[in-house]
Amino acid sequence: MKGRSNRGEHSKMKILYCITSSSWGGAQLHVLELCADQLARGNEVTFIVGNKGPLLDKVKQLKGVKVILLPSLVREISPTNDIKAIVELRKIIKSESPDIVHLHSSKAGVIGRLSSIGLRKKIKVIFTVHGWAFTDGVSSRLKKSLYRIVEKSVRHFTDLFICVSYYDEKIGKRDKVLDSTSNVKVIHNGSTTPSEQSINYSVHMPLRLVMIARFSPQKDQETLINAVTKLPKDSYKLTFVGDGETLQTNKELVFKYGLNHNIKFAGFKDDISDELINNDVYILSTHYEGLPISIIEAMSYGLPILATNVGGNSEMLENNINGFLFTSKDELAEKLNYLINNPETVKKMGQESYRIFSDEYSLSQCLTKINNSYLELLD
Repeated sequence: MKGRSNRGEHSKMKILYCITSSSWGGAQLHVLELCADQLARGNEVTFIVGNKGPLLDKVKQLKGVKVILLPSLVREISPTNDIKAIVELRKIIKSESPDIVHLHSSKAGVIGRLSSIGLRKKIKVIFTVHGWAFTDGVSSRLKKSLYRIVEKSVRHFTDLFICVSYYDEKIGKRDKVLDSTSNVKVIHNGSTTPSEQSINYSVHMPLRLVMIARFSPQKDQETLINAVTKLPKDSYKLTFVGDGETLQTNKELVFKYGLNHNIKFAGFKDDISDELINNDVYILSTHYEGLPISIIEAMSYGLPILATNVGGNSEMLENNINGFLFTSKDELAEKLNYLINNPETVKKMGQESYRIFSDEYSLSQCLTKINNSYLELLD
């Protein structure tokens, strides 16, 4: 492609996005938004994913994206598949000849960088860290040690690391995965700004609580369920949105405590706006995080936030200002009980959430910063 240096305002970029899994989550939403944004800017977009799922379906709806399914790109460590994925992805990169290879998720990050060895004179490689695979809170010591070693081995094949939180940058430097030669930027995730009519600061009684997250070992819906057992049954209603492997276990726990009339499982939803409009408080109980988009979305609708004090949560949540950080079920129950008895605080904290969102976490800011990073690398 001519004109790759001294790129003008109207020069086209060719960008290849790669992510391991098509199951729905914050990283997947981010990649979808990047694809749509780059198309809108008039650039060429190729999208590679390891399996079928909601993300693949949504990207296919974007007219103009070249979609490639790469079944050898699997989440689990698999020498046979991993070698095959490296070879196949390298062929695709050489064939597509993109300006930018932008990798998301730990496994795609490793496979993509190994696939790009020797090609970086023409191609710039970016890895976005949506939470390290060795971050605090990951239970498997073996997995953490292995990914720490692997990440150190591929860091020199990375033109730019984008961390979605200062916490991820700190963890990378602490564990010596990012060193003095690493090119690192922190660009917070973002979310679209709802219409003014969608933002509702009224508070219901009983207080309406909502958690939107997949049911997985990473997320910790169980702590939230145990916390609300300490609240009067007539003081709250709780909705869980999402599906996944730990859903049935949590349903059984709710049945065990006799909370079926208090707790609703709404399943997976493409559009969560109604849940954010019609509830009063957003909760994210979790073992580890990067910078969860679900909290940003909740802030954009003016909801106060209660979140486990892990990862980048404290970068969005100003304790006692737009919500509370917690570290245990007892602390969570205490904060919930306080909000139930102080509805004026619920409204005030919701207004602060929207202010923080507007200042730092709008989607347009996030996408513009990433696009500028592309241009800086290519120029």
